[in-house]
Amino acid sequence: MDTQDKENTPKENTSKKQTQKKQTRKKQTPKKQTQEKQTPKKQTQNKQTDNPHDKGYKRIFSIKKHFLHFIKKYIALEWMMELEEKDLELIDKEFITDQFDTYESDLVYKVYTKEGVVYLFFLLELQSYNDFTMPFRLLVYMTAIWLDHFKNCDKNKRSQKGYRLPAIMPIVLHNSERNWTASCKFSQMISNAELFGKYVVDFEYALVSVNTLTESKISNSNTLIDNIFLADKKRTRQDWTDGIAELMHRIRAMDTNDLNEWITWFSNVIRKLNEDERGELITQIKEGDEKEMCSSFERLLNKEKAEGWKDGREKGKVEDRAEAVIELLEDLGELSDSLKICIMEQTDLELLKKWLKAAARAKSIEEFEQAVGLVHI
Repeated sequence: MDTQDKENTPKENTSKKQTQKKQTRKKQTPKKQTQEKQTPKKQTQNKQTDNPHDKGYKRIFSIKKHFLHFIKKYIALEWMMELEEKDLELIDKEFITDQFDTYESDLVYKVYTKEGVVYLFFLLELQSYNDFTMPFRLLVYMTAIWLDHFKNCDKNKRSQKGYRLPAIMPIVLHNSERNWTASCKFSQMISNAELFGKYVVDFEYALVSVNTLTESKISNSNTLIDNIFLADKKRTRQDWTDGIAELMHRIRAMDTNDLNEWITWFSNVIRKLNEDERGELITQIKEGDEKEMCSSFERLLNKEKAEGWKDGREKGKVEDRAEAVIELLEDLGELSDSLKICIMEQTDLELLKKWLKAAARAKSIEEFEQAVGLVHI
């Protein structure tokens, strides 16, 4: 599987499938309802491409040396420890499926080990809620990779007795302050799996949750990934104020390229910096004494006007209320991804209050949707 795969895939088949899919929907669904159902799907695509966390993390982990440090330190399988950058090949490819046509595989690395080729499928789960369908989502993505590999390999080789599919290791990075409670094993999504023993399909994905990493674990090395994780664990202004000196001291010790990458990540995710602010921060980190450096950083954090702080607090209330609605509904059953997104993207606090009351009273997800006037999505 390489970058030529995309070119070798017939575009006509994809186009035909999409056309047939749209025609089928048109026949089965009234016009008004079709428009309502398509809205959440469009929102999902925008969320994937516009989320600053997605962009920030994906940019960093697309750089081989940072991804290599991540797997060696935070996954730490024995065979990973001998890997070098030359052993990694980033596959620039999206795996889109009929079941999950709004999701993309965040990163796929082809890894050359002594035992053969391995694919590391790296999924960024940078949302504030748990996705309990994660094992199934990963199975779909992994199957797409295997299918792609199978279709594009030598037909003579795959018909031989010794033919083997490449190993795929799924890795999920989660950065929300809420703990990850979704199952990491596929078999736990299968009804009555225990009846079938070894015959049930199963695999487990590696989970790295930033929220549960201890500062001592992160701080025992001083790399770009470590310092991004330390920053991402800070959830309040007080957290930032209390830890500025230590964090700035660590960042100052990084090389220039990593320093610039950290500031780019900070600007994308935490606080948007203009060119003057960015230049001032870099100068203070490189040349200023520790007190000046920390003061400069604090000024950047506190620059927002009072109205901006008010907006931030209001946004926090909205997010908390939306998460509370989702938590109540998760007790009733499995939520669709599009329904979660619909709730999380709602910004009307008063409406969310009504949704929270409806979720508390509802006996099923369908009852909640009917009560608040949402189309089942």
